Amino acid sequence: MPRQTIKINEFTLTFNDGGCDQIDKIIGPIDADRLMQKNIVDSNCIEQDILPKDNINDAIEYLKSNEVPQIDELYQALFKRETFRHCSVYVSDQNNSKIISAANVGIQHENIYPNELQQLVDFAQGYDQPNKIIVLFACYLLYERIHPHDHGNGRMGRLLFLEYIYQLTDSFIPLSSALRYNKQVKQLMNEVFKSISFGETMKKRQVKSGDAAIYRVEIQEMDLNRFYEIINDNQRTKQQYYTIDLDDNTSNLIIKLLNMIRV
Repeated sequence: MPRQTIKINEFTLTFNDGGCDQIDKIIGPIDADRLMQKNIVDSNCIEQDILPKDNINDAIEYLKSNEVPQIDELYQALFKRETFRHCSVYVSDQNNSKIISAANVGIQHENIYPNELQQLVDFAQGYDQPNKIIVLFACYLLYERIHPHDHGNGRMGRLLFLEYIYQLTDSFIPLSSALRYNKQVKQLMNEVFKSISFGETMKKRQVKSGDAAIYRVEIQEMDLNRFYEIINDNQRTKQQYYTIDLDDNTSNLIIKLLNMIRV
């Protein structure tokens, strides 16, 4: 497949241009309202965090009234809390008795620049080329890897780039609904995230003596403290977070996922 690189101010997207996008059918306004509400509910369910109905309605009304959503305004409508984080953050992975891991470590909070993130949203909303869906997906992945919020990064990323129903069409099932009801889509999405995320893994120390019962809690705390030190000592640069290169395998995973949710 041909490779394409797009520069968006300080952001860089590189991907396989597989020509998978065929967006052309517009949703009627009544259907769009109902679909958007279901979509946000599905998004809440996959995050296991149900927002109040008033928050959902406020977000829908905001999206209906704004051609290009502003990150801060949409976040306030949906979550009603401070928009951008001021601390380190990581996305938990499934841990076991031998390792502690984070699937992704977000950008250092001092490198979160709201205006630059808004430029990414503005670009995505205005992009209108045949490969639109793969470009939107790459923007979504960038946003998720940066992880600019304390809470709600997945829901915001999907709404801003992939599920803004009032500007998109019904050529694809909303990703949140697919993730909620289709295990294969969820598995593919996890594989995509794994390929583009900045994760951390630390082996736990093993206690084999009879003192294990006494010192297990203390050792666990030491392990966790060391793990948090690793997270807080994130040395990756802003440019690393702002650059995404979807290799052949990742591009193929995304295209496979998109084909599964095409209607």
